Amino acid sequence: MTRKEQTGVRDLTLSGWVREHLPDSSSGFMVSDLDFIFWNYKTRNLMLLEAKTRGSFPRPWQRNIFSMLDRMIRYAVQTMPEFKMVTYHGFHVLTFQNTFFDDGEAYIDGQLSSEEDVRIFLSMEAHH
Repeated sequence: MTRKEQTGVRDLTLSGWVREHLPDSSSGFMVSDLDFIFWNYKTRNLMLLEAKTRGSFPRPWQRNIFSMLDRMIRYAVQTMPEFKMVTYHGFHVLTFQNTFFDDGEAYIDGQLSSEEDVRIFLSMEAHH
């Protein structure tokens, strides 16, 4: 069981500050968050996940930056001795048709997935 999330306590002060004080997208400056980093320190398994609701997809610029992060981590795991003990399971997108499992379908990287499929996948229990 993971630690209980502090839902509803997220302070958006920094987000507002970023929007107000940093360059806007017309200058080429883009800001995104990454929804989840899954890490099992005992097995040294790592996975990145972006979650989308209402059938949406990452925007093209987000896909580009997420792809770049994915490639950098893959390269580090394959070539840098200090990261060779990490098993990297990649960057994935979990998309909900509506908002969650109980009000529509769920898809991992575009593939229809049950809630149990998602649980197993994100737990990094099965090799993929």
